[in-house]
Amino acid sequence: MNIAAKKIELIDWLLHINDEGKLKKIIALKSVLDKEVVTHTISGYPVDKEEYINMVKEADERISSGKYTTIEDLEKEIEKW
Repeated sequence: MNIAAKKIELIDWLLHINDEGKLKKIIALKSVLDKEVVTHTISGYPVDKEEYINMVKEADERISSGKYTTIEDLEKEIEKW
């Protein structure tokens, strides 16, 4: 099978995917192959530069609004157990 036929087969397969989880994994693989990845999430998904900037902005907003947990808060919770 030549490369053109492989591409057509892949495109046909992609067009028939209905599982959003599979699509997310394919997009993650594309990012890795395109070398756009700057980091990975805790669960192992690659994060590109734009997503990473958005994650940092969201974290800054949570900190500014007081919606965060400190190490001290976590230690207090552990002591309660």
